[in-house]
Amino acid sequence: MRTTIGSEVFLGALLLASCPALASAENIKLTVFHTSDVHGWIMARPAFWYKEDPKRMVGGFAALSSVVKAERGPKLLLDSGDWFQGTPEGYVSRGGVAVDLLNALDYDAVVVGNHDFDFGQERLRELIGGLKVPALAANIRDAKTHSRAPWVKPWIVKEVAGVRVGVFGLTYANMRAMTFPENIEGLEFRCAVDEAKDAVAELKKEGATVIIAATHLGFESPEFGKFEGDQTLARKVPGIDLIAGGHTHKLVFDPPHENGTLITQPGNTLSNVGKVVLEIDPKTKKVVSSKGELVTLWIDQAGEDPEVLKLVKRAGDEVSKAFDVVIGTAAETVKRERGAEGAMGDWFTDCVRDYAGTDIALSNGSGIRADIPAGPITLRTIYNVMPFDNRLVKLTMTGKQVEEAFDHGAGLGGEMVQESGAAFSYSRGKPSGERVSHVLVGGKPLAPSATYTLETSDFLVSGGDGFASFKQAKQEPTKVLLRDVIRRCVEKSPLVKAPAMGRMISLEDTGGTEKRAR
Repeated sequence: MRTTIGSEVFLGALLLASCPALASAENIKLTVFHTSDVHGWIMARPAFWYKEDPKRMVGGFAALSSVVKAERGPKLLLDSGDWFQGTPEGYVSRGGVAVDLLNALDYDAVVVGNHDFDFGQERLRELIGGLKVPALAANIRDAKTHSRAPWVKPWIVKEVAGVRVGVFGLTYANMRAMTFPENIEGLEFRCAVDEAKDAVAELKKEGATVIIAATHLGFESPEFGKFEGDQTLARKVPGIDLIAGGHTHKLVFDPPHENGTLITQPGNTLSNVGKVVLEIDPKTKKVVSSKGELVTLWIDQAGEDPEVLKLVKRAGDEVSKAFDVVIGTAAETVKRERGAEGAMGDWFTDCVRDYAGTDIALSNGSGIRADIPAGPITLRTIYNVMPFDNRLVKLTMTGKQVEEAFDHGAGLGGEMVQESGAAFSYSRGKPSGERVSHVLVGGKPLAPSATYTLETSDFLVSGGDGFASFKQAKQEPTKVLLRDVIRRCVEKSPLVKAPAMGRMISLEDTGGTEKRAR
């Protein structure tokens, strides 16, 4: 009898040991979906960049909603800023359509990005007032009192699957170079690292065991030059489990870990969504592992949420009649480059110089926002290229000041100045004042004491991207929108072709050879 009982006890113990569900509880799996830099791209469109099938439809809020709804487990949905500025839909509604869709998808939190200030503080506050979800930015403060701006939250704590999750937001600190001064008047933007240390400490006091930073700082990568972005934040601020980043439009397909922090960024224009799985110990409620990926929002795979699609279609129908008017044809795709001379930059500045009749025209690389795809050119195409209400300013400058502008433009981190009317060689790795050489204007060597006319945007003249020599020049502002100049350029020459390049020669690419630009 005792033998039988002993066997039963032994068998029961064996069964208990072999059953994981009884031996220990499984980890909690929290899925975090993450968007950023949507820039008003609310609807699906052809993926003209996809060589296998350029007409394949991709992106938009209806597809995103389908993907998020398909995830049945615990989840969060976050956005890291720049919600609306970039398409006619965002522009005509002055950001209202983005608010409607962020609410419809029931985001858990969104971050204020630099372009969310583009219609000014008053409009941004109105938009935030219409949000049903928290808008975050811990480092926006009142310039006089140094207290946090009351119209935006620094962080939130949410309980998900029994876990207290803290989410704090950070926006780009050097806003003086990102927007017009009047858009941020009375505000200061505190160092992200300092603010993050405070946020992590406060969230822990509030009982958060999982901490997420949703940031509009940028993913540090060689093509963007040196700056303090998400990786620096991870290294200098321990205790962050996930950085869901934005601002640099980087597609991070295999999100890295830095100092134990997973860092992700989903690109821009809502073609992809970041998907991160945080495995959380059920006892300590802390993250024990994390892994991320990008999910491309292919319509034939994701489908589209019917209710969200109705909202998207309604917004699209309101502007399509005005913006889908064909005004020309692109013989080929005219592509932009941020970090080097690009056909789009050449064509764009040629249009400006032709209109203004100046010696030179100049644009920052990041100010040109889209390629012109081969085929029909519509007013929507033009808007996508120049979605900002930037206006022309004519400058009268000395040759020395012109050279200083080119030198500065060749050292703008991840972007390269785009220009027409001049030519030069450059070396981006050299110190300020030594980056450009062999400068020609109108085919003749630049004379330091001579006078030249240069056309550019009021954004750059007002301090955007730090062109100091523009402030020293004689300024003649106009009310002419850059967008209208580009439209007139197409109407004047309806068959658009990519210009031959070679007006700016990188000495790094030529092994340092003193090769002159044409």
